[in-house]
Amino acid sequence: MRFARCFATLAPALLLAASTGVNAGDGMTVTINNNTTSNLLVNVYDLNTSPPTQVMSGESINSFATVSVSLAADGSGRGHLRWTATTVGHDMRRCGNKDKPDLSDGDTVHVYANEDCGGK
Repeated sequence: MRFARCFATLAPALLLAASTGVNAGDGMTVTINNNTTSNLLVNVYDLNTSPPTQVMSGESINSFATVSVSLAADGSGRGHLRWTATTVGHDMRRCGNKDKPDLSDGDTVHVYANEDCGGK
């Protein structure tokens, strides 16, 4: 009986804590947006893990489409990722990459490939 009373008291508090969002050190979700008219192959790396973890590997993202990824949050609840992107077609191949620190849960990261890939 004592356990049931204790559980009845704690259950609402546990549900409230679970629904309040991301706390420091918890996971977070970030949206990756292909901000171009070209289809892209995208890689995303979570830089808050040691070693960095690849959370998206060669994902094909259509023009102006979005995909969500989960990241680890640092001690202050912020995310940090690095992305690379290449156009899908072999003709006129373009590339892009960027480091994105200080992300919040629910942020959108725009990816693009508008630079020469530097090789044949």
